[in-house]
Amino acid sequence: MRSIVLFVLAVAAMALGTWYIGWWTVPVVGALWAFIAATDRTLPLQAALAGVNAWGILLALRMPGGGVERVADSVGAMLSIGGAALIALTLLYPALLAASAATLVRALRGPNGGQGAQRSGAQRRGGSSSSRSGSSLT
Repeated sequence: MRSIVLFVLAVAAMALGTWYIGWWTVPVVGALWAFIAATDRTLPLQAALAGVNAWGILLALRMPGGGVERVADSVGAMLSIGGAALIALTLLYPALLAASAATLVRALRGPNGGQGAQRSGAQRRGGSSSSRSGSSLT
């Protein structure tokens, strides 16, 4: 249930952030999400899907006037790829941004999501498991 809520919040944050601030909110949200849910192994894929959904919603909100289709067809024709391919590439962009940011944060935090391994009793007490030499620096 928690992952569904985080997914919906990420989609909303990516869509609203893109609408009001700019495209760079997509990797920021993806990175924050990876920081919050660091132990989820499927997080980069989820972040990519959130990016696709967020920008898909934004495109769908602009489509009723027909402006998106006309621009996609015109620009797609100039690039010799067609309008549908341009829209697909447009949706691929936030997916790559969010997944890359989530993967980067996971890699920086380590395999356990930043949760260090259990320390031994000697390490918790300030000692070490190896023997200390009797010399001191004075």
